[in-house]
Amino acid sequence: MNITCECVDMRTSVGPHNTMKVEMQGVVLAGTVKTRDVLPQLDGAEVIEWLAEQGYVITHQERAA
Repeated sequence: MNITCECVDMRTSVGPHNTMKVEMQGVVLAGTVKTRDVLPQLDGAEVIEWLAEQGYVITHQERAA
């Protein structure tokens, strides 16, 4: 996934397998971001809490197999 963004503050460190770990604060996404690439990486509980704060009512639904 490719993400272009602007941020207020950024810290970097070496992650596992010589990858770079980037922690950013005050992030604003820019350009085209594929939402379907981002959504699976989000914490579902955090998303539901945020939606509730925005006034959405979340109900649990189950589908029969």
